[in-house]
Amino acid sequence: MSRLLIITAWYHPFIHPRAHRWTALAEYWAAQGHEVHVVSARHPGFSGYGQIKGVQVHRAGFDSLKEVFYYRIGTGSARGRVGGSVKRPALWARLAGRLYKAIWKNLYFPDDACLWYFPARKKVMALLKEQSFDAMISVSLPFTGHLIGLVAKQRFPALHWLADTGDPFTMQARPLNNARLYGRLSRRLEQKVLEQADSVVVTHPAAATAYRSVFGAVAQKISVIPPLLHPAWEMNEPEAGPQNAAATPAERVVNIGYFGAFYAPVRTPDAFLDLLEKTFRLRPDWQGRLQVHIYGDIFPEFWDKLNRQPAIRLYGLRSRGEVRAAMRQMNVLLNIGNVTDYQLPSKAVEYFASGKPVVNLSNVQNDPFTDFWGDQPGLFTLRADHNEVSEGEVRRWIAFLEDERYTVPAAARLARVEAFTVEAIGAAYGRCLNIEC
Repeated sequence: MSRLLIITAWYHPFIHPRAHRWTALAEYWAAQGHEVHVVSARHPGFSGYGQIKGVQVHRAGFDSLKEVFYYRIGTGSARGRVGGSVKRPALWARLAGRLYKAIWKNLYFPDDACLWYFPARKKVMALLKEQSFDAMISVSLPFTGHLIGLVAKQRFPALHWLADTGDPFTMQARPLNNARLYGRLSRRLEQKVLEQADSVVVTHPAAATAYRSVFGAVAQKISVIPPLLHPAWEMNEPEAGPQNAAATPAERVVNIGYFGAFYAPVRTPDAFLDLLEKTFRLRPDWQGRLQVHIYGDIFPEFWDKLNRQPAIRLYGLRSRGEVRAAMRQMNVLLNIGNVTDYQLPSKAVEYFASGKPVVNLSNVQNDPFTDFWGDQPGLFTLRADHNEVSEGEVRRWIAFLEDERYTVPAAARLARVEAFTVEAIGAAYGRCLNIEC
């Protein structure tokens, strides 16, 4: 059996794609008999050290300035908390957000998790000195995790280092830090991670291609391991009953669910809001019958525009159990694509496994979500151009809404879903690490 060290700012109970992926993998490996240590950021209610389902979790430092603030004032209803209220940010919060963007965002490096760097690095170095590890995994984003991995690799060069990259650092629609100050340094550090890591993993082939086009031969070592279907997902559970089964076509309500966050400018709700506005203008009878349910953290810049649309209801962050139950109640799931053509949202797998039809609002020609879906049934793609949807696409969308066939045979997707289970993903990482996982 192996001893593994995972460096990730976000781990249980954080609600984030990286936290979900690495919590599931760490617990799976621990259940297989491996000794797994995780160095993560502090979280209210959790001590600096504890064992969770066999995983030894070491918490040190804070993953952002926001978390320091929330920790000091002791708020449990802040943005980023499960069950927190979804309301217009208070005046002080809006002012704090402006100061954050005007001052702190222009100063921090490499990202807003920089406060976590020194306490996490100290804990990682202490663990590496005390024990002999077979492999170390650093997780990004935030890129700060890779910087800790880089320092650890330089100090312990024989240690196998895997750099797991959910999203690229410098290849972004908008720089993650002050590009004028740090642009060249950021690129050099990402290059150094690619050079010194023994293995590098991304979740979609387009990301590997983008890395190779920018960084050249050093990126040839990149492997692709797809998104993970959370172990709690039950593929064979009965689906929820049909919505409004007794309603006539003119009365039928269509519930559409969006699960995830928006991040300007990579992914915004603007094109979908344009679609809704044009739909109701063209077909007023759909007002009141089209109900959109958005689950996920709502950043202040999106709150007003989402709240103005009567068809939309905001739920904020919810537990995985609540999200799964809500997803089962939807007639249709909504994906809003990124403006980049190399980033695949992690929810793609759960959407795929849901057995629900999915509307994909695509912003790019070579859409990773469409590529991931392949020729499997149940995907309806609409094209957007600069956050606008053409009248022709709006009419296609309305025709889709009026089609009552809102089910997809789960068996059509079951076989492929096996590739996204924790067993399959864990084994794929094991091959990269040259250990039995």
